[in-house]
Amino acid sequence: MSGFVKNIDQYRRSFAGALVLCLGVSGCAAQAGNVTSARAGLVSHTAEYKFKMTRSDQGSSIVDATGALGYRFEKVCDGWITEMQQIMILQGTEGRPINSAFSMTQWENFDGTRYRFRMRDFLNGTQVDEVVGDAVRDDASVKVTYEQPVEVVEELPADTMFPTQHSIRLLERAESGEKFANDLVFDGSGDTPTNRVAVVISDARKSENSAKDADGLTKSVFHRMNLAYYPLGEAENGPSTEMAVDLGPNGVAQALRFDYGDFEVLGTLDKVTKLPAPDCGS
Repeated sequence: MSGFVKNIDQYRRSFAGALVLCLGVSGCAAQAGNVTSARAGLVSHTAEYKFKMTRSDQGSSIVDATGALGYRFEKVCDGWITEMQQIMILQGTEGRPINSAFSMTQWENFDGTRYRFRMRDFLNGTQVDEVVGDAVRDDASVKVTYEQPVEVVEELPADTMFPTQHSIRLLERAESGEKFANDLVFDGSGDTPTNRVAVVISDARKSENSAKDADGLTKSVFHRMNLAYYPLGEAENGPSTEMAVDLGPNGVAQALRFDYGDFEVLGTLDKVTKLPAPDCGS
């Protein structure tokens, strides 16, 4: 049983970390002073996703997976806020299903020099982890100060991106017709918060979405972005997670796909709602 629980824990943490980076993509923004068509089309929104297993290979330790995700991306007067709450029920080849829940709140300023994050991880209703911290960029490095679970300071390479920074670059690349990207990204989640993210970007595709969408946010084309996550310092072991996001030019993720090698999970957009612009005065 211990081996099964260990595998479950590895999968759920990998899912949570990839989810943060993935939905950082759907919360894409432009840096101040760099107004692009990607930023002009950006929409603050809430979204609801449903997850189900679409493939389980013979011999996989996971035989079923279902879940849901609530997501909020919003422009505020001093930056961008992202909130997400996810629950996933994982069924192994033996024993009871394991209920894994995850929540994350992020704030990133417009110029990409400051990033705050809080992640909480739950297992069968009990909180098993909490990570709280702050990251600041200067010309020489990115300095990450963790407040929980322990007070510690970490320095990352100066070219490390935060999730929103990374997302704007991906949309800009898609608009310009680029097909590949390879970036170092820090999100603050889980055991591997810093990843080398390799991306393959598709041509624009026609939307196939049937979500509840009173504001017509999913009527545009999208680019499918296939992402592979290589934890910093462990690239020789191959990607920890591979996934794909169907990303519209307005920043709405129309579908999410996670590939764990021996099984796959599909996230389908169920409902999306536009949020009003902030009132920041003059």
